[in-house]
Amino acid sequence: LEFRRVLKQFGLDEKFAGKEELDGEDYHVEDEETEQRPFKCILDVGLQTTTVGHRMWGALKGAVDGGLHIPHSNRKFPGYKPAEEKGQDPEYDAEAHKEKLFGMHVKEYMETMAEEDPTKYEAHFSKYIEADIDADKMEDMYTEAFDKIKEEPEYEPTEKKGITHTRGEGGQITSSDGTEHVRNAKITLEQRREKVARKIAAAQAKMMEDDE
Repeated sequence: LEFRRVLKQFGLDEKFAGKEELDGEDYHVEDEETEQRPFKCILDVGLQTTTVGHRMWGALKGAVDGGLHIPHSNRKFPGYKPAEEKGQDPEYDAEAHKEKLFGMHVKEYMETMAEEDPTKYEAHFSKYIEADIDADKMEDMYTEAFDKIKEEPEYEPTEKKGITHTRGEGGQITSSDGTEHVRNAKITLEQRREKVARKIAAAQAKMMEDDE
């Protein structure tokens, strides 16, 4: 969704429509013949471990299928199998990657849990059950989401509820909708030093009392 919004923001969403069919196959928008160069990004994984099949590669696949130019290979994608012997070509099973993209592993997990522990299933997937989504509807759910993203990626801000918050003692926050929670207020460096000094003084006084 974010990737289509980026292209729309720069007026590139119609020139670079992205992949029509989400089938897990390799796709590089820069390989297409266009008058304008595609929007190029660099994937920064930070401190994340780049293991095979990590969900970050799902985000990468969504970005490139959405029409962004991100230099990459499929070596970390689900379904990739390196060459077993020198001189052989590696294999890439696009169907295995597609199954991950459409949540088929979640579908299997739902089916197993529903059979082995129905109570845990109802608690773990309560939001899905509330939305009338079971294991058989997982692929349809993702397909519908992908279609809606392509149809209208515009962000529509939600209407503000007008809830007000009142801070009380000890960081207690009371909201106008009746909810309560605690948020510790930030203190200055000087206040922290004073707080530490008071604790030290109290500890020293207690030690002196114990010695007496």
